[in-house]
Amino acid sequence: MTAARSGTRRAVRRTGLAAALAVLTLAAGVGSAPASGVTGGTPATGYAFAAHIQVGELVRGCSGALIDPEWVATSAACFAGTGGAPAEPTTVTVGRADLQTTGGQQRRVVDVVPHPDRQLALAKLSAPVIDVAPVPIAAVAPTAGETLQVLGYGRTATTWVPRRLHRGDLTVQAVGGATIDIAPAVGTSVGICKGDAGGPALRPRGAGFELVGVHTTSGQAGCLDAPADATATATETRLDDIAAWVRQTVRGGTFVRLPTSAAVLDTRGSIGGAPGVKAAGTTTSFPVTGVGGVPATGVTAVLVDVTAVTTTAGMYLTVFPEGTTRPAALSTLNVTADQILSNSAVVAVPASGRLSVYNNGGGVHIIVDVQGYYTRAGTSGGGYVPVTPTRLVDTRSGLGGGGTTAIPSGGSRTFPFTGGVIPSGASAAFVDLIATGATAQGWIGTFATGGTSRSVMDYVPGTTSHGVAVRLGTDGRATFTNNSGSPIHLVMTATGYFTGAPANGAGLRTLAARRLVDTRSNPAPMPANSTVDVATGLPPGATAVVNFVVVDNTAGGYLHAWPVGGTEPGTSLSNYPPTADLARGGMAKVPVGTDGKIRVRNVSTGTTNLVVDLQAWYAGS
Repeated sequence: MTAARSGTRRAVRRTGLAAALAVLTLAAGVGSAPASGVTGGTPATGYAFAAHIQVGELVRGCSGALIDPEWVATSAACFAGTGGAPAEPTTVTVGRADLQTTGGQQRRVVDVVPHPDRQLALAKLSAPVIDVAPVPIAAVAPTAGETLQVLGYGRTATTWVPRRLHRGDLTVQAVGGATIDIAPAVGTSVGICKGDAGGPALRPRGAGFELVGVHTTSGQAGCLDAPADATATATETRLDDIAAWVRQTVRGGTFVRLPTSAAVLDTRGSIGGAPGVKAAGTTTSFPVTGVGGVPATGVTAVLVDVTAVTTTAGMYLTVFPEGTTRPAALSTLNVTADQILSNSAVVAVPASGRLSVYNNGGGVHIIVDVQGYYTRAGTSGGGYVPVTPTRLVDTRSGLGGGGTTAIPSGGSRTFPFTGGVIPSGASAAFVDLIATGATAQGWIGTFATGGTSRSVMDYVPGTTSHGVAVRLGTDGRATFTNNSGSPIHLVMTATGYFTGAPANGAGLRTLAARRLVDTRSNPAPMPANSTVDVATGLPPGATAVVNFVVVDNTAGGYLHAWPVGGTEPGTSLSNYPPTADLARGGMAKVPVGTDGKIRVRNVSTGTTNLVVDLQAWYAGS
């Protein structure tokens, strides 16, 4: 653009031209050179966090900035509507300065969260970007006279669709309560055009940058096809004073452990509204919000305990958000004939507030209990903090108190959880719960002082294990009940905890559940004591919520799981029986290491196949 002239700024409008991929671009002044660059600026490199946003086939294009592995900040003008899934299929490209090349990463936009009173929208990506560092948001407002670096993929003085990122320097003229006015320095002609809407305004910080604002409006002087009286001034949406809102939005959901797990589906009766045995190949839908203490609105995901009862054949259940495509082949719970068995799962909650469960074979009754829910409200619950896997309870050795005797049929025992890796004040512990030594089927209930027992695990003879959330009382203790005709021993390993305040710890990030690895596609199963590295697609330092499924094992055993580059723990996850009738699964939370990978060891004298499904994740600190 040419140097600033007096006149009224014009709002940046969406272009409806099929040839334009862009809503604002850094523009070269008319008649200036080079044609491919910004007058007073250059084609930009070294800004991998810069994002190009393509709405629909050729509906409109915008610019933005990656501010989190799975979120992009841009102008609210880039999206129609008031939020939620975009009306048009939308693709974000990051790490690709030249759109005609094949570098960088592309993701779909699955959710849009507009700020309530600013021209800002946060676009959630279908999967995190792990090889591009996000740009941090500035904590301090700019001052008049400060120079900012501005970026965009939009129109230039000579090109409608330049298909590459450009950069220029503009000077802050004034800072308002919600906006920043910028203009070219005297004697320069850098500006912002259609297609640049939502592009970043940056302040150098150390060896990198911080995001001061996103492009909102521009006079568009010097842009191709701009009117003769266009001005070169522009307005940015200010971000420093709403950084807390941005952090809360992208952080994910805080966890609220219900006092007593809520029964939301039980096909043996009328709970969930779907009574009767479920036949092979059927899908049952049921509400999870507005029931049993789960709020009717504001719930992003739930932690559920899923139980299969009286199966007539080996089969699996898959729980998924109602109205979405069921993840083919993914399983939540694997059982054999005549078992009553459960597993935990984290499942995203759609706008309907309902989940669906698919039964792939055999007649079965299905029970689903909600242990707790996740909310982005920021006023309740707690964030998640992973810990080094630490055994807290083992009734075989007396660890945790209560002696070395098994818990008898109908008996209960109370254990302390805080004071070590779980601090005082934690609202809930996340543990790998093992019932071992059972000679009959049964279920384990848990409650904090003053609560009521509700099942968190249905077990079968032998050994059963999976992750559960244990609600803690103010005394840091929880009670467990053995509801069975058989005495059992309990073993519990803490892998993390939920804080007592919503501002602390990591929030849950939801995604479409997907399979990460299936060793059945290998030439041979995993040998005894061997390892496999699992690429999660998550950034190092994150925590993956996964379901480990052991298939076709030739001996009993268990798994070790840890971040690649970290230390192997001495405690087990997902204990499995001596022989595999079909498969045995167990949900766990595992920190992610180098290159976004976790390492899993088959601790057994026999071979096995391993299936790993990703359900959700928590960002690192």
